[in-house]
This record gives sequence, C-alpha cells and structure tokens, in this order.
Amino acid sequence: MQNPITKLRGFSLALALAVFCAAPVARADTLGTSGYAAGSLSFNLSMGGSPSAGGFAGTWNAASIVFWCIEVDQFFHPGYSYTDYTASIPDNAIFTMLGQLFHEAIGAATGNATNSAAFQLAIWEIVYDGDLDLHAGAFQVTGGNAAAISQAQDWLDHLGNYTDNYNIVLLHSASRQDFITFGEPFTHLRVPEPGSLALLGIALVGMLGVTRRRRAGLR
Repeated sequence: MQNPITKLRGFSLALALAVFCAAPVARADTLGTSGYAAGSLSFNLSMGGSPSAGGFAGTWNAASIVFWCIEVDQFFHPGYSYTDYTASIPDNAIFTMLGQLFHEAIGAATGNATNSAAFQLAIWEIVYDGDLDLHAGAFQVTGGNAAAISQAQDWLDHLGNYTDNYNIVLLHSASRQDFITFGEPFTHLRVPEPGSLALLGIALVGMLGVTRRRRAGLR
C-alpha cells in the first residue's frame, strides 16, 4: 500500500505542474490575411485621408479569426501571410474601453458592412481620442455613411453600461498595421483564473506541509 505522505506529495506536485504548464510558451506565429469579413465603407477623417473601415477575416496559426485595425497610418496587404506579428493582452485604459466595446457590440460587428465599419470607427475613436465623440476632439469622422457613423456613436454613448470581460488581443508588427482580435487561438495568453491560482496555492501549501512532516520525522 502506498504511503499516504508519498501519495499526497505526488498529488500536490502533479497539481502544481498542471497549473504551471498552462503558462504561455514561446511559439512561432503566422497571421494569414484574406480580406474584409463583411464588407467595408469609406470615411473622411479629420486626421486626413479616406480609409476603408471594416473587420478583416484571416487566420492565426491556421485558426480562423476576425480582426480590426487600430492604426490608420500603416498598412498591410490582404492575401498575404506574415510571421512578424506578436500577440499580447495589454493592461491599460484603452484596452479596458475596447473590452467594453467588444462586450457591447461584437455580436453585431460582423453582421454586415455597416455594422463592421461602425465597429471600426468606434475602435479608432477609443484609440486615437478617447472622448467617445466622433464629431469632436482629435479624431473626427467628417464624412461617410451616415448609418454607420450613427451606429458607432450610439455604441460609444452607451459604452459605460458594459464591463471589460473580453481578453482583447493586440497583434503588433513593427513595420505594418497593428490589429486587435480575440478568441480561442489566444487562450495561451490569458492570465490564470483566480480558481487556478487558488489550486496552485493549495498545491504548494500541501507540498510544504509534507516537507515539514518529513523533516520532523527525521529528528
């Protein structure tokens, strides 16, 4: 029959390793791009230019994703694959608001070109301005599809009614447009849930207790 102390020590070590093994690991990532996920619309911006707005379809390590740009002054070429993007989950006020936006509107954001473009406008407003007003401040939409502009402003007006419960992922390249996305391909980036941290604590305490008992037995 197995010694109870040995059995407990083995269980505690296995539990600790299970939690630690959930931590992020280094990997070579590939962003595949195709085109707009639900179409796009063009807008005139106070920052200059008339960019097209809408979510993109693509893959991250062969898993399907939809992603939106967060920069209007850099570019990429749809249809190509890139290996110079890194994925991370920033912890700052901008990404908190983006998490609220995803909570509020991601369900509608890929339904049609109007909603997809509106979602992109709301993202740019949060990233470049933060006053949540498309008609004032550093970032303004001065022309374009009225329905999309109105929808974007409505989402921004009600942003405070929602919590940041999305793990919004930044896809960053030093030489190309940065994007935000979310979803299952990025679960390895997530911080362990409180329950997992508690299990880790229990495991470590159990291991410590076993070690102390063994030392006491040797005296």
